[in-house]
Amino acid sequence: MPAKTPLESVAFEPIGFVSNDFNEPGDPKALRNCESLLILDEKYIGAMDGLERYRYLLVIFQFHRSAGYRERVHPMGDRSIPERGVLATRSPCRPNPIGVTVAEIISIEGNTIRVTGLDALNGTPILDIKPYEEDFDSQVGIERERDANFKPEDRQ
Repeated sequence: MPAKTPLESVAFEPIGFVSNDFNEPGDPKALRNCESLLILDEKYIGAMDGLERYRYLLVIFQFHRSAGYRERVHPMGDRSIPERGVLATRSPCRPNPIGVTVAEIISIEGNTIRVTGLDALNGTPILDIKPYEEDFDSQVGIERERDANFKPEDRQ
């Protein structure tokens, strides 16, 4: 592995957007407890095949309303919590304003996925979605992956 890697610009094109009732930042718990629609470009309907096998998604999105990078923030904007480095929080004020949230699938119809648990505002650009896999995305998964013979089961 090289000691230095050249840093290059990266660009992403959204695959869809979030639709919900939250047009302004506010109470993050209220936002996570509301229902949101992930409305994907219709050209991705075929790419959605198999999502119905999962209960949860990783939603990768752009914090398009972020106020910009700040090195230190109060977690969840709560000034009663001591500041910490932004990389030790889930704040939108990141070097690259990218958010990742595990959301629960309620239903899938055509190019629209109804979810709960998402902390993204109305109109938020969706960069990607992936099925949440306990076998890969959790502490349990990391431990299982240490076993060279472990193979996750396909969801039917």
